[in-house]
Amino acid sequence: MTELGVYLTAVGMGGVFLVLTILASLMWLLGRILSPTSATRDEVAETFSREEIMAIAAAIVQHESVRLPEVKTPEDWKKFARSYAVGWSG
Repeated sequence: MTELGVYLTAVGMGGVFLVLTILASLMWLLGRILSPTSATRDEVAETFSREEIMAIAAAIVQHESVRLPEVKTPEDWKKFARSYAVGWSG
């Protein structure tokens, strides 16, 4: 009976890994087929004017320079969380 359990486990896990391998290969193949070609620098220069490229670069720099405020947690955060989870504060 133990041999049957080991056999079923091996067949089941082998089947799962086989299906996962097939799915991963299919996704990789579809990604290769359906992916757009990457534009070269010259093609981008032909598509956008110099002013538009500079505006895009400035927007990226502005976005990257935004800093998030630091959040300070209270010292007794565990007690607060437990009392909040229970539904009463004490």
